[in-house]
Amino acid sequence: MEKDLADEVKELNKRISDLEKMLSVLLKPLSDVRKTTERYLRLAGLLLDHGGLTPDVILPELKDPISKDIVRVLLERPGQNVSQITDLVKAKRGTASRRIIRKKLLYLEEKNIIQKQQQGSRVVYSLTSEVIKKWTQLLGLSI
Repeated sequence: MEKDLADEVKELNKRISDLEKMLSVLLKPLSDVRKTTERYLRLAGLLLDHGGLTPDVILPELKDPISKDIVRVLLERPGQNVSQITDLVKAKRGTASRRIIRKKLLYLEEKNIIQKQQQGSRVVYSLTSEVIKKWTQLLGLSI
């Protein structure tokens, strides 16, 4: 009788262990949905609080509107040369001077906000990995 009871307890423990494993497998997708929902709510909060994902959110020290537009442009389209950046900023602002854009690019490069890279015979600009990391952390996308 004692042996039967011990065997039943062992069997119940095994079943409980199996059920716990099945439950953890079933709960994993719910955990993923929760994380996605948290990220979505964070993004929605940023949009409500700041009226959009603007450079002001991650680069509050950046006061110059042209520099902010350059950051926006490079966030949307990394790897642009000076002429492309000038055209894209001009499309946003209505006006932009290549000379001023070049000057702002040098400033942003000094501040480690953008980086330039040689691609064949042309130089292109993109945001630094530190700035990209700030964006991903802000959006809750970093691991």
